[in-house]
Amino acid sequence: MQKIMLLFVALLIAFVPVANASQDDEVEPFTWDGKFLDVLKKVDIPVYIPSHVASSKFSRQLGPLFVSKLEASKDRYLFQISRQRVLDGQSRTLTFDVMTMSAGTLPNYRKQPFSTYESFEIPEGTITFNGFEMDYFANKRAFIWKANGWEYLVWAESTNNAFTIIKRVMATIPKGTTPVTGATKGQITVIETNECVCSDAGWSYDNGKTWYIITGRTTPEQLTKIVKSMVQVDTRLRNWRS
Repeated sequence: MQKIMLLFVALLIAFVPVANASQDDEVEPFTWDGKFLDVLKKVDIPVYIPSHVASSKFSRQLGPLFVSKLEASKDRYLFQISRQRVLDGQSRTLTFDVMTMSAGTLPNYRKQPFSTYESFEIPEGTITFNGFEMDYFANKRAFIWKANGWEYLVWAESTNNAFTIIKRVMATIPKGTTPVTGATKGQITVIETNECVCSDAGWSYDNGKTWYIITGRTTPEQLTKIVKSMVQVDTRLRNWRS
């Protein structure tokens, strides 16, 4: 019986990336328990949290959402949102990570929120696409472009795949707008793997002094909805401000 349960768990985990790869722009509301907001009272930097997270019909079957990790200090905080599943007849739970968000100053050895950008210091060439000047790397499998103080990186397994993803990213963020309202600068990374297309975001409201970073298995469409769902928490009054 134990071997059967272990096999079930292995299959479940194996199919999670496949399901995420096929989901589109679904997100799910996430309600924060007051006890977690109490922990964030010790943070001096502005506190922002998402009111929605990535979702799909398949992922919702894995279990309810909950805060699986929360760390907070005077100048930083980090939390992880996961799903929890309790197997029938079992006392142990299975945890599936959904997203992680951190906020604070970057370590001294980091120049940007995502070190991936530092791998592309010298472009192989430049092209113009959809009105944007884009540097390309890795034999035209990675592209970087800038708009309204933000940098965008798409890295795919082929040139055709890269342009397909680039079109998706551009479609989610209309020209002249930014992914996060009020952010002075930021970065979006979208990387294709054998399992899925994963998107991450990092941004700053104070021109780089403090960075807010979200990582997880999200599509570009989901990521845009998540960062637009950010709300600011007044840690003194425990009120949320959109």
